[in-house]
Amino acid sequence: MFFEFPALLSAVLGGPQFPLVISLTVACAVVLVTIPICASRGKLHVPGYVGLAFLAFAIGLLLGRIAGTRAVAGTIAGVLLSIVFFLLIATALGSVLALFFYRHPPEG
Repeated sequence: MFFEFPALLSAVLGGPQFPLVISLTVACAVVLVTIPICASRGKLHVPGYVGLAFLAFAIGLLLGRIAGTRAVAGTIAGVLLSIVFFLLIATALGSVLALFFYRHPPEG
């Protein structure tokens, strides 16, 4: 009944999915950091980042719902949809962060 952290940690670290979890974490972190960096350089405009955030969030939630259905969960398609879900949610969060780091491009 109680949360067993050592058992959970050994299951995650010792399981066959550990390389997938690490690579997905790195990919999401790269996406999450790259979008605000581009915003600080003025690569896109504010409505673009807002639209990207809404679109990535909506499509991500839709794909997450599909990945969780009984027919898809546990299959290769379910794993691929889950990966795309996490990358889209990282894109949505990065786009929201980009709104705070946005600078107008230099005139010239």
